[in-house]
Amino acid sequence: MKAAVLSSTLAICALADENLIEVYANRVFLHQSFMDQKSSFSLNLPEPVTLNDIDVSASCEVRSLKLNEREIVKDDDYVEVEKAKKELVRLKNKLSALSSKSKFLSDFSLGKEVQDIAVLKDNSGKFYNLMLENFSEISAIEEAMNDLNSKIQKYSPKYFVRLDLSFECGPKFVKVSYPVNVDLRLQNKILADTANKKINIIQGLVVKNPLSQDLNNLTIALYPFAYSSNLSPSHFYPWYEGKDEPMLEVAAAPMANEAYDMASAKFGRSAKEVQGQNFQSTLSNSWRIKNVNLKSNEEGSFVYDKQNLDAKFDIFIDGYGASNAYVRAKFTPLKSVEYADTTIKIDGVNIAKTQGIKVLPSEENSIFFGKNDLISVKKEKINDFTKESFFGNNSSTTEAYKYTVKNGSNLAWNVTLQERLPISTHEDIKVSTKNTPKENGIDREGRVNWDFELKANESKDIEFSYELTKVKK
Repeated sequence: MKAAVLSSTLAICALADENLIEVYANRVFLHQSFMDQKSSFSLNLPEPVTLNDIDVSASCEVRSLKLNEREIVKDDDYVEVEKAKKELVRLKNKLSALSSKSKFLSDFSLGKEVQDIAVLKDNSGKFYNLMLENFSEISAIEEAMNDLNSKIQKYSPKYFVRLDLSFECGPKFVKVSYPVNVDLRLQNKILADTANKKINIIQGLVVKNPLSQDLNNLTIALYPFAYSSNLSPSHFYPWYEGKDEPMLEVAAAPMANEAYDMASAKFGRSAKEVQGQNFQSTLSNSWRIKNVNLKSNEEGSFVYDKQNLDAKFDIFIDGYGASNAYVRAKFTPLKSVEYADTTIKIDGVNIAKTQGIKVLPSEENSIFFGKNDLISVKKEKINDFTKESFFGNNSSTTEAYKYTVKNGSNLAWNVTLQERLPISTHEDIKVSTKNTPKENGIDREGRVNWDFELKANESKDIEFSYELTKVKK
């Protein structure tokens, strides 16, 4: 039985016509809308909540709000635990009776008048069977009691408080808003199909109803920013040359109570599909998920968006790092993808689960799908020396590396090899390159790129060389 039929207070409480859960990076709020109400009605709110947390707007004036003492939610778990407690009392009484029976059997004497060995043997066998049966029953009861005690100890009771609302008239519309603790986990899948040059992105969530009553016609809004009172920039202070730089006020960090719980959760074929709308608000790209229905304390799994996108797959080699060949996909999504517990697959192979992927809409994004062991990269240093000019005015350092990249797969790949060039921070320091073949580009941060194609079983050599010259004055 659900809480609504177990408690008389729950039976008289109003059920919302529309529900909205707003999820920020650090807080969650529930907004419940009621139509055509009487001048006085009640709501059940989950703990913890205070009157200061509650905001009420209505089509007529609010007369009073009263928050009553907390009550326990008499849900299915509560009923099961109460049954377990009663059963535990019954078993304790039975155990006490069996213990007394064991003591009686242990103290019982056959008497000295029994002289016949055959009779004594027969009676002792009967006593043995009685004692064995008694001890077996005691062991079974003790095991059952341990299971019941474990069930009772694991039970964590849930509480609610009844909010009594009174209005000057019977309102046509009432909206009640308050913070709640919601177990909500974002669950995404990113599936790469290299043969068809596609990226399939599935966004879903697992959410548990925080109330002891049904949530129907529920909309979930996801905002990527924190709910905070820090709305303005730091105060500006002038900085005078020769004096210490003024100390700036640093805003306190938002609460660490993460609303997006990234714990692992079930998200698969059983997930229901609901309508998800990606929209750009004044502050961010956000999601609004509609048509969600959750029964009291129910946990539901929902898919709210799917994108099947064209993608360009290539190989990226981090010459500045471990010099490995990574599969990269470049694509332009129509809608944003939020940080979530994300499963990544490439051509049907499950390769990773990560929480560090966020995708922006309407611009090119890149996702890496791990190391390609069929592309070998060999890096060796071929030059590293320092020399000074005859008069000692200049000193130069030369470093050179040779890369051999071989495609051991049956597929042709476009490859980008990226190295890192030191950046001059002074006019007396000059950096020059002597690369073979010449690079395709060098950016302001020192990234040096070579872009080339490798057919199956083809290899390519690249020499990366730079000279760092310092002018001494």
